[in-house]
Amino acid sequence: MKQSDVSFPTDDDGSVDSNFDPEIPTIETSGSTDALGTIGTTLGAVNYDAATIREEFKTYQSLLPKPDKLLQEQHSFTYLRSKIKKSGVEIPRFLRYNFEGGIKPHHALCCLLLSEYEAGYRRKQNVLGGSMFIYPSLVRILSFGFLYTQLNNPAEFIRDQFYRVAPAVPTTTVKPHVLRKKIADRGLPVPNYFLDPNDDDQFPPHIALLVILQDGEKESRKLDSILNRLTFSMFALVALLLRIVLEVIGGAGAIWGGAEVFGLRTADNRELWRWLSVGVGILCFLRFVTLNAPSKEDEGDILGPAGPWSLRLPVRLRVITEHPFHYFARALPPSQPGKKKN
Repeated sequence: MKQSDVSFPTDDDGSVDSNFDPEIPTIETSGSTDALGTIGTTLGAVNYDAATIREEFKTYQSLLPKPDKLLQEQHSFTYLRSKIKKSGVEIPRFLRYNFEGGIKPHHALCCLLLSEYEAGYRRKQNVLGGSMFIYPSLVRILSFGFLYTQLNNPAEFIRDQFYRVAPAVPTTTVKPHVLRKKIADRGLPVPNYFLDPNDDDQFPPHIALLVILQDGEKESRKLDSILNRLTFSMFALVALLLRIVLEVIGGAGAIWGGAEVFGLRTADNRELWRWLSVGVGILCFLRFVTLNAPSKEDEGDILGPAGPWSLRLPVRLRVITEHPFHYFARALPPSQPGKKKN
């Protein structure tokens, strides 16, 4: 997600004041999650709500690639539309043009994710109410409370980005640039799927929508399989250890070995060179931490726009090799889905 470099149209919708910003209702301004129904009501006026989107998905579900392939290849609006049309299945509303009664993909995505907002909170409560997982606790302990468990599942990554900005999302249908502006105006990072299409880190909202729908039908379970987790975790761990050997221990060893090669280290100053090597090793370690420690700005960038599964296998392995620590931990705390206010 990006917090800057958000471009907006130069027009100001006819206002005499270039800073004019009409108030648009959000969960935050209404003070209640009851406002979640507004966008659903707006789309409901044309018989298109979250339940309809999910039901409609089942008619063309079998025609789609798997979630990871969808993210990696980022099939265009036109390609998916043609593929579904050729199969004889009715084209979903968010893939239709305006003159066909189409609904903008980002409207459908907001409608679907807002409908999950409170449900997401209830699922969160159930998880926290049960037994604590060892891995998240281990990450918190080893990082002294500064880091959190990384989200490597694309659907969870998409939801996390949305839940983080949900209070600022207009509860009425708005244009994409207005949506980006409303989020950025509150100092929040714009989710990758709401970024400008010309942004390198953007991926289309219709792809994000399809990944969420596929996850609802349990198609993302293979991404979280024990085999996949174990394989990539071991790969990331080995890559991390090798980087420590090369960049930290290697630096200290270079001083020790270099002194021997050039005849600077003798029996009389052996202890001195030992401490010099240790000192260089500490500096190398600090450099290693500075370069590899996760930061909030890394989200939706270093590991791909929706985590490592949004990258093809060769690119995914290269990214994990370059940033193994990011595979395990992140700087941003988990987002908090909505809850009812009394």
